[in-house]
Amino acid sequence: MRPSAVVLMYHRLSDGPFDPEEGDYVLSPSLFEAQMRWLAAGRRPVATLAQLAEGRHQDGAVVLTFDDGCDSDCTVAFPLLRSLGFPAAFFVNPARVGAEGRAGWDDLRALAAEGFAIGSHGLDHTLLDGLAPGELERQIVESRRAIEDRLGARVDALSLPGGSGGERARRKALAAGYRLVLGSRPGVVRGPAGASVLPRLAVRSGHGLTGFQAAVERRPLFLLGQRVRYSVAHGGRRLIGAGTYGRLRRLWLGRGSRAED
Repeated sequence: MRPSAVVLMYHRLSDGPFDPEEGDYVLSPSLFEAQMRWLAAGRRPVATLAQLAEGRHQDGAVVLTFDDGCDSDCTVAFPLLRSLGFPAAFFVNPARVGAEGRAGWDDLRALAAEGFAIGSHGLDHTLLDGLAPGELERQIVESRRAIEDRLGARVDALSLPGGSGGERARRKALAAGYRLVLGSRPGVVRGPAGASVLPRLAVRSGHGLTGFQAAVERRPLFLLGQRVRYSVAHGGRRLIGAGTYGRLRRLWLGRGSRAED
């Protein structure tokens, strides 16, 4: 029987969003710690991306990934993961490294020195859907080259910004030398991670600890709800275009943020 795993997708760990666009992807540090300590208490296996790629993980394993290169990767996630002995992968945009609210190159070197994987999240977080061939290549190839040059370590994995790009981006990434391409479609990885875009489960603030446990345990109703949400959001983005969708999302999230002030 092929071992299965779930890949969890985190973003910023903070008591509030740095930018309204981050929405409910922002988790409080206390909730994140509760989730990690629940994993540790239950002795849930936490695997690396390399183990996932080769199918060397235990059945029911969890893989921890962090998108966007937020500064909380280093200030919140890093010390807790190191204390628990959990591996993780951090995906960054080279053009945004060192910007306000983002990890710097020295921070990323410290993560890499501790054995954490550093991957690409595109050059500047531009959504990859509909890009001209040259720009698609720049986002995928140049981002990898920039990270490798600054960190002196091989970059094997690409996390698609906003889960965008699909098959076209996957082919370009594999041709560029990436080993794994991760998306945002909810699902479970079964057996060695092949050449397809790997599914992940986004961890949102509204999930709390109970929803997190449902994700890790792959409860059918939870997975169904995540798939429906994903289908609606990404169907809307395809219908109206990534640019218009992004502007409407920023407008809505900004409105909600002002209402809470």
